[in-house]
Amino acid sequence: MKIVFVGPLPPPISSGQTQANFALLEYFQRRHEVKFIDTTTVRHITDHSETGRMSIRRLIPSFNAIFVGIPRIFFSYRVHVLYITPAQSFLGFLKYVPFMWMARVRGIPCFIHIHGGYFRTMYNGLRGWKKRAVDKSLKGLAGAIVLGPSLRFMFEDLVPDEKIFVCENGVEDEIFAAEEEIKQKIERYKIDDTIRIVYLSNLLESKGILDLFEAVTIVRGQGKKIHLDVAGAIEPAIEDRVNAYLKELGNTVTYHGVVEGEKKRELLLNNYIFCLPTYYSNEGQPISILEAMANGCVIVTTDHGGIGDIVNEEYGVFVEKRRPRSIANCFEELDCETKMIKGWFEASQKYRKDQFVSRIERVLLERSNEN
Repeated sequence: MKIVFVGPLPPPISSGQTQANFALLEYFQRRHEVKFIDTTTVRHITDHSETGRMSIRRLIPSFNAIFVGIPRIFFSYRVHVLYITPAQSFLGFLKYVPFMWMARVRGIPCFIHIHGGYFRTMYNGLRGWKKRAVDKSLKGLAGAIVLGPSLRFMFEDLVPDEKIFVCENGVEDEIFAAEEEIKQKIERYKIDDTIRIVYLSNLLESKGILDLFEAVTIVRGQGKKIHLDVAGAIEPAIEDRVNAYLKELGNTVTYHGVVEGEKKRELLLNNYIFCLPTYYSNEGQPISILEAMANGCVIVTTDHGGIGDIVNEEYGVFVEKRRPRSIANCFEELDCETKMIKGWFEASQKYRKDQFVSRIERVLLERSNEN
């Protein structure tokens, strides 16, 4: 099968979308003929308030991707499928519209894969030509892929129901702990008198990092032993507040910067609780949650975006958004022993990388053949 793949890749920004794209591109390149068009426009983390805003810094690489990519589609012989992972802001989505229109001109089955939960909110806020542009781009799609059943609503009445597909994320085998490592972790937990928590995501206010810092402050203030490991790039708008918390909490918190590979795995395996109290507007199905499950962490998070599709009470707990006290109470009351192995088993059965890429490949093959 000949595939044209359009989307962003890491580095420097590592997100669920770019990680998934990288894993999928590697898989496709081993099994199919692939032309990849990199649409990365942002080379460092920005304030959340800048999401969807256009600037010269973003405009030039956006035009470059279009000018380079469109001829690749138009002049390519026998392209079987176009696979696109667009952004969810209007301006971010708009740069992918020419690719969708070109697919219609060439009669190429086109799939879009939304790595988040904000698309419908964005669409509902459009008026006039903006709404017409998105409507026209969705017309004739071979399929729209979402991360979980609860996110199908984003395309209801926009794309025929039979063309909406659910494909959950997956985690690299290298990040998974072995069953024996999980058993050893449970034994450590039984004799450890410290609440050990890890936060592994970009440090955005809307991801709940400041609420988490405050929750740790509350627990420590009550005389409990607690330690928080934090890893990720810091949102510039909150850098001063993050640094203030790091100074105030001292040895209670360790900031590791951006981590990958074995260091990430080590942090997840050494802690008992993974906390992501997010209310991020674009949230879909964070890969960091699946990575934490793969290392036997109990998940403390919010029922937000598509998170409810991958977290349940057997290995996770939902806390209230923007409520540090709710998070603190959870830390104090949570018994992790039985939940650790259940989360690891769930991830092992459902959320491995090979399962993820196979799900995507199956949709593309079956639906492109029908077209």
